Amino acid sequence: MVSRNYIFVLLIAIGCMFPTALWGDANDDAEAIRDTYLEWVASTNARDIDRWATFVAPGAVFLPPGTAPLESKESITAFYAELFDDQNFSLACSQRHVEIADSGELAWSRGICAATFSLPDGTVGQGSSKWVKVWVLSEDGQWKCRLNTWNSD
Repeated sequence: MVSRNYIFVLLIAIGCMFPTALWGDANDDAEAIRDTYLEWVASTNARDIDRWATFVAPGAVFLPPGTAPLESKESITAFYAELFDDQNFSLACSQRHVEIADSGELAWSRGICAATFSLPDGTVGQGSSKWVKVWVLSEDGQWKCRLNTWNSD
């Protein structure tokens, strides 16, 4: 009969020799977040609010500049639905860095965006921003945005 201590030591040894076998690979998670972000921006540019909302985690908080915090999925979705009503609204974004926490369940990323939008006088305006997002790994294995903040350049 094999003792529990022996099994425990064996699992630790396997984990040290092949860490991705037990704990996954942070590079794979970072790539998954990069892919998720690209899909999120694509759904933004398609102005597909239903698809866009699938990237928002339960309990998410968004902190847009110049406005009160958006502290529910409903308020976040309503904020973006209004943006999506603008036929000139689009984003050109770049995610510059992704870092996965040691737990493998939390990550953060940062990047830049250029936005195009309609101005009140009917002309088209542009702006740029820097952003930071906190991602959480959902029960279904998908990365979702839990915190999003950005500032205008």
